[in-house]
Amino acid sequence: MRLAFLLSMTLALAPVAAWAQKGAKSPAALVKEGERLYNAGKYREAAEVLKKAQEAQPNPKLLYNIARSHEQAGDLKEALSYYQQYVGTKTEESDPTLLKRSALAIDRLRVLIDKEEKTAAAAEAERKRLQEEAEAARKKAEEEQAAARRAEEESRKQRAAEYERAMLSYRRSRLAAFGLGGLSAASVGAGIFFGLQARDARKTFDKATNVEGKETAADDVRGKALLADIGFGVGLAAAIGAIIVFPKEGPPAEGEVRMTLAPAGAGAGVEVSF
Repeated sequence: MRLAFLLSMTLALAPVAAWAQKGAKSPAALVKEGERLYNAGKYREAAEVLKKAQEAQPNPKLLYNIARSHEQAGDLKEALSYYQQYVGTKTEESDPTLLKRSALAIDRLRVLIDKEEKTAAAAEAERKRLQEEAEAARKKAEEEQAAARRAEEESRKQRAAEYERAMLSYRRSRLAAFGLGGLSAASVGAGIFFGLQARDARKTFDKATNVEGKETAADDVRGKALLADIGFGVGLAAAIGAIIVFPKEGPPAEGEVRMTLAPAGAGAGVEVSF
């Protein structure tokens, strides 16, 4: 739709020379420039030029033309405002056709603006919802990462504790084996010692010439022999114990599973290190 560029006599009242003296374009020149820009599809620029013409020499039809330019440019709220201004300046000279067009345009723009506002509100609500979901997802991910770090730290501490227990069990087993080995050697040594003494007591028994001497020597032989047997028995038992408790493998390594003796002889246990 073309603009209603029907210049009223008011636009021609001021001589062009008067505007030239002021160093500005006359309202008529501005109107023609606005019409040219409008026809060239430069609606927003046309509206700005027509506003200058309206400021220089107000004319109701210019308000209508400004509204049309803004509407074509897609500036719906600006267009609605100028249509309303045009209708509000209704006089006896107002163009009934333009007033009717303005009223229809006002109704149409109100519907469009309302639709745009609802669409914008819905889009904003959707944006906020997506933002909230993204924030919730981010927080959940952070919580899961924190939980994973705590679990990893707990697992690391548990692995370290298991490894320390395995090493302690290994050291205790070695210490116990060495202790039993020492006891075995001492007991065997005592058994040999008392065995030699029992042999000497036997010689004394053989040399004795009276009953009392032989009884005394016999008692000495029996006592020394018993002590020798006890020494050899304890030595053998200690040696067997040392063989049993001595670790058959080297120190435990991380990630190794070993069977160990449970405390107080309750049976076999498992030592695990990771």
